[in-house]
Amino acid sequence: MALYKLDLNRKALGEDKPTGATVQGKRIAIILHKGKVYALNAVCTHRGGPLDKGRVQGDELICPLHGGKYFMATGKADKSTDWVHDTESYNITEGKDGELSVDR
Repeated sequence: MALYKLDLNRKALGEDKPTGATVQGKRIAIILHKGKVYALNAVCTHRGGPLDKGRVQGDELICPLHGGKYFMATGKADKSTDWVHDTESYNITEGKDGELSVDR
């Protein structure tokens, strides 16, 4: 894995408002939740829905197309939405000025 600087700053993130970023051609959903920044593959495993356009409920990110649920901390699919599968999650590193990098 390698560290890639994002064109996003922590200050640009809204609490529980997913934001999309592209790293080496891969779309990633970045979420600020309860003061921590999470990163998941932004493509739903069900039908390719845009998770970076999804909504946060509790500790989960919900796909806007068919309601598939993923735990933000791990990328694990919630068993209650068995039509989706686990997705990739990535470590986020925050620089001193709030700049964000993803380990991918």
